[in-house]
Amino acid sequence: MDHAGRLAPAGLVFLCLMDLELPLIPPTLANMATGYKPPSGEWPRSVVGRDTPDFVAQANEGWFELSREGGLFGDDREFLVTVPLHEGGNDLWWAHVRLAESWDVVGAGSSAALGSGFGEPEFTALSLAGDVVAFCYAHSAAVGSVLATGFSDLVDLRKMAEWEADYPRTRRQEKAAARRWLDATAG
Repeated sequence: MDHAGRLAPAGLVFLCLMDLELPLIPPTLANMATGYKPPSGEWPRSVVGRDTPDFVAQANEGWFELSREGGLFGDDREFLVTVPLHEGGNDLWWAHVRLAESWDVVGAGSSAALGSGFGEPEFTALSLAGDVVAFCYAHSAAVGSVLATGFSDLVDLRKMAEWEADYPRTRRQEKAAARRWLDATAG
């Protein structure tokens, strides 16, 4: 699969596909992490209304600032992003990427690999350390980003991971990844 070509319009430089045996949170669980309430009551977020002039640029800036300040990436601008393992497949895993000098995850990136069209992002990113998740989404009125840290301690997310690891219909790769993540973050 041409991950480099698919991610290039977003300004993401594909470095490698992460080893499937690493104890990273599975993408499906990472997608859910921001849906669980943190002890503080609210995850940090950036929301830009579609009626805002130049909403794509504003949403890009909101995602970048939230991600940088929240620890998704450092000065190297490297992080992980979900990609399909196979053409047309539903199995997702993590690609190691670097944000190029010129990038557009909400506009051109959403038209390519990170969403369903220009200004329609839907992607999840994970820090290299596996401890920060950033989810970028769109709905009819706005485009937003939400960032979660410390999610491995969320009891309900861990229960969901246990269920996913034990459910007979969960894909084998996803089952194994959920179990590895649970074991690695047990504390």
